[in-house]
Amino acid sequence: MKIGLVLKILIPIAIIAAIGSYVFVKSTPVAVVSETVRGLAVKAVPGTVNVLAEQEMFIKGEYGGRVIVSNLKAGGLVSKDDVLIELDTGDLDLTIAKAENDHLSAQKRIEIGSDTILELEARQEALKDIKYRHERGGATEVELNNALRSVKKAEDDIARSKLSDATLLINLGNSLKKLKRQKEKMSIISPIDGIVTDILAYEGDLLGGAATVAKVVSLTRIVEVKVSEEHFVGLKLGMPARVVLLGIEDERFDATIERIIPVADPLTQRFTVHLDVNIEKERLDPGLTGDATITLDEREDALQIPRAALVNKSVLVVKDGTVSRQPVQVGYTSITMVEILEGLSDGDQVIIEDLHLFENGERVRAVPKS
Repeated sequence: MKIGLVLKILIPIAIIAAIGSYVFVKSTPVAVVSETVRGLAVKAVPGTVNVLAEQEMFIKGEYGGRVIVSNLKAGGLVSKDDVLIELDTGDLDLTIAKAENDHLSAQKRIEIGSDTILELEARQEALKDIKYRHERGGATEVELNNALRSVKKAEDDIARSKLSDATLLINLGNSLKKLKRQKEKMSIISPIDGIVTDILAYEGDLLGGAATVAKVVSLTRIVEVKVSEEHFVGLKLGMPARVVLLGIEDERFDATIERIIPVADPLTQRFTVHLDVNIEKERLDPGLTGDATITLDEREDALQIPRAALVNKSVLVVKDGTVSRQPVQVGYTSITMVEILEGLSDGDQVIIEDLHLFENGERVRAVPKS
């Protein structure tokens, strides 16, 4: 009887205690925590990433004309010096033929020579005769001087004629070259290797001079990172970096600084660096954005916590179910982790979510982040 009586008393008490414990647990706020860890602490500079095509060119024709051939295909690959558009050169061909004929005729005429040479020869013979007679008293000094001037004039006329002929040939030749260059430019070529993204001219179109026919985007890419003025100091070529692209989930890519542009954007006061990213080129589509961290320094075996736990140089520590605010001294900081130099020890638990919901001295139930 005594044992039964004891059981009747203890069982309800145990049930009440269990219910109380359950209610207490359920009513106690849950704090998501993370333990301090040791590892490689990174001093990193954050930046925003933009992927750009190295060149975007609107292809224009220098001269107008009717499009008779188009090799443009949207999304098609082109190489440097590939012909994209050919314009009708029929009228120009006729002009070139006439210019070639004029140049050839001028050459033949000059080879034949002019009547001025024959005239010079006649005057030279007359001068010889006058000199002979002058030596024997048969011609006056005036007659001799007149003959000399006549020969000199003929020589000057020939020299001027040769200069004029040479100038004519040069001008005709240059005009012919200009026409042939114009014909070459009636074939509109791609100045770069790339992909055709826009087509603005088609076979049969009549184009004016300097009309845009297509847009070609180069296959080479620039990964551009914008960093704030405070983080720009200390960046050097070759420094390692990590890149996360929003269009490529769950992957991080190693990179290095390949170019530093030491001029701030006048609007944002941010500086630009270019990264060489270890990623397949075909995955770097222009327009991709993301984040980057550039590593300035590293420290081994450093005590670290998630960056989300730090607020105003203090953290919320959970010990024996009680919250306490703990000031800390911070070392190296990366995007996700922060090094703690003083204020925490190995194995300490810090709250990493909804920090504004907890107060110093509050009782909580600590739950590791899943």
